Amino acid sequence: MVKQLIKVAEDPTVGRYVAANVDLAAWQVALVERPLIRGPSQVTRPVCLGCLKSITADSAVRCERCGWPMCPDSNCSDDEWHKAECDWTVTRRKQKIEIKDFTNPHPSYQSITVIRCLYQKHNNPEVWAKLTKLESHCASRRGGSKYETDRIWIADHLRRFFKLDPTEWPADEILRVCGIVQVNGHEVPLTDPPYVAIYDAGSMLEHSCVPNCSKSFTRDGHLLIRTAAAAVESGGHLSISYTDVLWGTAQRLAHLADTKFFVCKCPRCSDPTELGTYFSGVKCATEDCMGYSLPNVHPSTDDPFDVEWTCNFCSTVADPNQIELSLAHVGRDMAAMNRRDPKHCQMFLDHYVSAGDLHPNHYYFTEVRLNLAQLYGQLEGQPLDTLSSEQLSHKRELCLKVLKVADALFPAECRIRGALMFELHAVMAEDARRSQHDTNAVMEALLRSKSYLEQAENLLKYEPKELPEGQMAAQCKQNAIDLDLLLKKLHESIGSAPM
Repeated sequence: MVKQLIKVAEDPTVGRYVAANVDLAAWQVALVERPLIRGPSQVTRPVCLGCLKSITADSAVRCERCGWPMCPDSNCSDDEWHKAECDWTVTRRKQKIEIKDFTNPHPSYQSITVIRCLYQKHNNPEVWAKLTKLESHCASRRGGSKYETDRIWIADHLRRFFKLDPTEWPADEILRVCGIVQVNGHEVPLTDPPYVAIYDAGSMLEHSCVPNCSKSFTRDGHLLIRTAAAAVESGGHLSISYTDVLWGTAQRLAHLADTKFFVCKCPRCSDPTELGTYFSGVKCATEDCMGYSLPNVHPSTDDPFDVEWTCNFCSTVADPNQIELSLAHVGRDMAAMNRRDPKHCQMFLDHYVSAGDLHPNHYYFTEVRLNLAQLYGQLEGQPLDTLSSEQLSHKRELCLKVLKVADALFPAECRIRGALMFELHAVMAEDARRSQHDTNAVMEALLRSKSYLEQAENLLKYEPKELPEGQMAAQCKQNAIDLDLLLKKLHESIGSAPM
């Protein structure tokens, strides 16, 4: 019998968690898990309730049984997930649904995923038992604006809309399920708009802003968890990031507290320098000081906004309002920038990096560099071979700068790092083409290109083709074949040349 790769364990401090049941190698797939529930996001325009893809008034067809709009694919009306709202509409509401507005977020979709959870109570007790073991944080949510919205627009609305018996479906139970969806839901970007899915073991993976695992999805929406560049020993806890690794400490803390109801104390959040990157650094306002104000989070705080901005050089404590103003000013210009125009992106970097108000590694600059690195050579009408030598060199420099930060802060982020490796592969292949009169330079550039390509393929190989990174992974395979043929011809040419 093959030993399971992971196990679910429990700890008095962290609660239930996922641990390696055997030694896991670097980049090893540790878990592939089918969702317990999947459904549309709470705020969404109408989507097909089978495949969850966007539909329009012209493309939609009504489910014959319940009237909910579906896509033309006849299989969607029989989709297992659609059965919940379909049955409740037929047996409880006893009146077909009619949706007319397909362009704006529609209130009728707010409760669909919650209905699909509640439906399991009488129709799939095994799934219901797993769902109700998940954390809902109802006590923390109670009194908040989101809790009140759920109470009015989901709990009360559901019971009226579907004529639910309040003794069978008490408001507290519905609100608990709302909390389970909010706390444990994963956004799955396989459709436009993305949908939400809840997993069993996947809900118990710990959070870290520097996780040791990456999260992706298969084409059919299964959760795929994979270790990062470092191996995980048997018994080691597995972690993913619940937030955006490209955000600064203050942003991550606020987001986690608002959506997951805890204050993060991971190594990255606990280190003002963010592992030596100064990713959130704002220039110290003290005259002639060369330091940066950095976010210090008190180890014992339970307040996500209890962040003291302290200079790493002179130890001056900055006014948090001034920090916020400085960031808001740069943020507004970044939001107004045309991200599809390389010149605008470069003007933004030239201006604000030279101004020195933020650390050169700041998350604003990292985000723009990542965007610009991918723009060069990918815009319509501007292929890679049309770039000037300066632009090609700049593309390489941007990729390497972002990779240096990525290696320190988010080594498990396969999509970002894989895309950067692919861009570097393309740069080196173009370098080889331009060095065609120097055989040694061509060979060196092609070998470096192959190395980057192999790393990109390894990082992206589990990405589904529905995502840009999955399409990039397919391109990696073709490029690898072409590159091997080119290297073989070059070797033969060198071998046949007189010494």
